[in-house]
Amino acid sequence: MASDLEILDLDTHSSSNNEEFPQYPPQNIQRFQVDEISYNDFYWLFMERNIPVVLEQVSNSWECRNWIKSKSGCASDRVNPNSINYDYLKEKIGNILVPVANCAVEYFNSHAKSEMLFYDFLEYWQQQRGEHDTTNPTELSNRNENTTDLLYLKDWHLKAQNPNYDFYKVPKHFASDWLNEHLLATNSDDYRFVYMGPKGTWTPFHSDVFGSFSWSTNIIGIKKWLLLPPREELKLADRLGNLPFSIDEQLLDQHNVHFYVLMQKENESIFVPSGWYHQVCNVTDTISVNHNWFNACNLQRIWNNLSQQMQRVMAEIDDCRQMDNFNEHCQTMLRASFGINYLDFIQLIQSITERRLIARNNNNTASDTNHQQQISSSSSPPPPPPPTTIMSSNLTFFDHYTPNHYHIQHDLQRIAEVVDLMLQDSVICDDRIVLYRKCIQLKETLNSSSALPTSS
Repeated sequence: MASDLEILDLDTHSSSNNEEFPQYPPQNIQRFQVDEISYNDFYWLFMERNIPVVLEQVSNSWECRNWIKSKSGCASDRVNPNSINYDYLKEKIGNILVPVANCAVEYFNSHAKSEMLFYDFLEYWQQQRGEHDTTNPTELSNRNENTTDLLYLKDWHLKAQNPNYDFYKVPKHFASDWLNEHLLATNSDDYRFVYMGPKGTWTPFHSDVFGSFSWSTNIIGIKKWLLLPPREELKLADRLGNLPFSIDEQLLDQHNVHFYVLMQKENESIFVPSGWYHQVCNVTDTISVNHNWFNACNLQRIWNNLSQQMQRVMAEIDDCRQMDNFNEHCQTMLRASFGINYLDFIQLIQSITERRLIARNNNNTASDTNHQQQISSSSSPPPPPPPTTIMSSNLTFFDHYTPNHYHIQHDLQRIAEVVDLMLQDSVICDDRIVLYRKCIQLKETLNSSSALPTSS
């Protein structure tokens, strides 16, 4: 299998040539054919600098292209010349329960959510499009008819529900995904989603979970994105600090907000950086595949967000500070409000560290063995390959990718930097039994002579 793996070839990136670097914030969001920009350039120019970008021609070979069918010869539908292949979706996925949001109903600063059977949702969608075959209607199972509903199948963990159905391939540029790497390795959760919705469905104004990156690939349809660089959203906050549920260009202009309007088309992926608030509307019927993730580029942002949220939780229940197990209660509330707490975060970076150390040690062993074999077979052996091109052992991402030696070293270095920051956090320092001890152990592992060797 290793021979089929594609190497994530990360290398040092010189900042001396400023012409290479997009302006921040960018004058406009750049677009590239997916094969026109290398992994290394994408990593340093966009992920590292937290700048959005669109990659085109991403899903050409994905199996889920079969979810749509071409309306060849149909000149009446110029905006969206393809249509949904409902029969194929039913055949491949089955009649399972799916999460649905009603975009016509606001509920606690979100859309009202429920579950329904997949076939019922497809039935609703066909009726919305006027495509339902009334001569052979599908039996509905307990769906309440309501023509005012605007239903959006979203945050659907389809890949987790159907692990053997390889309906898409994670693009190489997004493969360094520590969040899903850890969650999938521990069989605990995932942040891989499918979205399906008719024209007019939308997602309210928000930034992504944990302050993570996200990527979204349109299989069919057009999405309209309104994106704000970090801190521009503060111009929209009310006197209590609350942000609006929905936005439009007029509101943004009234508040002198710097923003971008992006029309994302079929077969395009958008990279949404950390902390960029956004609102998304389906201009046409749309299907997309989405991931949330983070890695070495935004690990410090994730930690800063977690620490700040912890301070908010502690301030909220400050009058209970004298209660027994105050910090434990705060950690429970932090997980409920933010999605993870300090211990979860430490365990995640421990897992990422251990996997990279094992892979790097395997690399070193394999390299030494190969070198000894060369010496024994020739008096003047050829030099070993440069470290940046060495493939790691036993470390694969989404079954298709493996990081090179430099990538592993870079990941470990970034973790070490964040662990140093964590050891300055008062909450961690106060918890000497668990949190502080775990951080010290991780720091000692990273600082050991075998973990982060200095470059010669």
